[in-house]
Amino acid sequence: MKNILCKVISVDLNKVFEISVRKGGVLAACVLLTIIFVIQATAADFQVQPTTLDLSSKVKSGVFSVINNGNEKIDFQVSVKEWNQDEKGKDIYTDTKEIIFFPKVMTVDPNSQRAIRIGLKTPPSSKEKTYRLFVEEIPVQKKAEEEDTKKNIKAGLTIAFRFSMPIFVKPLRPQEVCTIDKVEMSNGTVKAVVKNTGNVHVKLRTMKVSGKAADEKEIYTKEIAGWYILNGLSSSYEATVPAEICGQLAKIEVNAQMEKDNIKGILNVQKNMCAQ
Repeated sequence: MKNILCKVISVDLNKVFEISVRKGGVLAACVLLTIIFVIQATAADFQVQPTTLDLSSKVKSGVFSVINNGNEKIDFQVSVKEWNQDEKGKDIYTDTKEIIFFPKVMTVDPNSQRAIRIGLKTPPSSKEKTYRLFVEEIPVQKKAEEEDTKKNIKAGLTIAFRFSMPIFVKPLRPQEVCTIDKVEMSNGTVKAVVKNTGNVHVKLRTMKVSGKAADEKEIYTKEIAGWYILNGLSSSYEATVPAEICGQLAKIEVNAQMEKDNIKGILNVQKNMCAQ
């Protein structure tokens, strides 16, 4: 029996869903399953609240609640990872002993809830520390089997949800400073870099890229979904302008819409910046 693991990022990007697909027999090719979940803070039968947790020198513990809205009990395994990002903004998770949590394995009965208790083991420092709590459903193989009559392959589908919630440990003196580090354009592709020079995370909601002609008329626009930018790091956002529009541009404006503020950048467009 073979096991294929697919990961789907949810719309709000606070949760990761793992889908385990089991097929018997010989697989001639890998079948890619694309499943889109449009959700807020819930799966089909359970939810986790709150979606984030802030700890500090004054608040050293907290609680997440796992709520089972279904008619069957659900088993979970729980873990906490330190959360960092690479130079491209990709999330990196590593094991940590700086956060205490309980329980590590739990069962939530139908129409009830259980608490996951979180505690800070190390004191806050001059920079914010970031972690993520993972609450992963332990799957039960109970989905109906499908039969491929041509290849005589039976496939059972098991879906397991894994929620991921940020834990932020605030520094002693929080400072939020974020700037547009640079805006450049090459071969018709605009690249804007947002730099977080503060000591706490920022959350970019959207990056709007606008192109204007010489008469200030907006002839191009694109919005790019944002994400967290952890302290001291940068994140880049790209937008490709169609060749027929690029030649008419006089300038590019970028508007990074943060949770608390907006920051802007401007680039005067030269003809050699467009695709040749």
